[in-house]
Amino acid sequence: MSLDRRGFLFGAATITAGGLAGYAGGHPAAASSGPLTAPPRTPRPTTQDWLAQIADDLPVARLSLPGTHHSGVRLGGAQVACQRRTIAEQLNAGIRFLDIRCRSFHSAFVVHHAALSQKLLFGDVLLACEAFLRAHPTETVLMRLRQEHSTVPDAEFRRVFDLYLAGFRPLFRLDATLPTLGEARGKVVLLADNAKLPGIPYGDPKLLDIQNDEPATLAAKYRAVERHFRKAAARPGKLYVNYVSTSAAGSPLTGAQYLNPRVRHFLTGPNGRFLTGLGLVAMDFPDATPGLIETVIRHNPVGRGA
Repeated sequence: MSLDRRGFLFGAATITAGGLAGYAGGHPAAASSGPLTAPPRTPRPTTQDWLAQIADDLPVARLSLPGTHHSGVRLGGAQVACQRRTIAEQLNAGIRFLDIRCRSFHSAFVVHHAALSQKLLFGDVLLACEAFLRAHPTETVLMRLRQEHSTVPDAEFRRVFDLYLAGFRPLFRLDATLPTLGEARGKVVLLADNAKLPGIPYGDPKLLDIQNDEPATLAAKYRAVERHFRKAAARPGKLYVNYVSTSAAGSPLTGAQYLNPRVRHFLTGPNGRFLTGLGLVAMDFPDATPGLIETVIRHNPVGRGA
């Protein structure tokens, strides 16, 4: 494979020898053995290494992981854009779930929102994740991957994914089971929204419980989000996915301006402040609501796994 061809597949960023060499992310144990404590009593975490305070034996499904919806979608104007920050900036801000949707195009994946290319290759996303996890090996990234604006057969989508895997295999955890945090540290845990991809099957109701309703009103959407928070905390076991995003508002930003402050208010108020194990909280423009990402982070138990 020529250097130009490899660069097209793996990303628009400059490829260094280290970038495509074996990934050396570690799995250090978290230094904690105390009992679970309520979120308001935990130390204020840093957004880059906040998972370091949580024990290895805690199942990932018992975490509260701030995430982004349409994580790579920053272009297209007010009616399309879902994020302001790059993938690298999101990870540094504390985001640990990425929703990546790609068009299969000439044996490469291009991040899309419907028909609109984001001028971002899947390899760029992986390079950002690799660099972050090298620098912060206590962390993990859960990634949903699905096809967008192409209709190639599942087997072809898998073939293209395998081209990326040739350069990034050590970066991924591709098991079909939900891991503990210790098993996930330093890795991208793949949530496979395609029948042929390896990883955790995204649509498996035995493993995941997903709220991605598109109700007619913003108020109805918020009620769905709050119900899912309560359900996740009350009925642990599955990995809960809660989309704090909607098309009911006319634009992603308008929806975020309504939903995000209400989520922060609920999670800091008397009815939500002690809830833990909220799962993946996928948001549009989470940085537009000050303290929102940190609020989700504070809804994690600290100490031994449960």
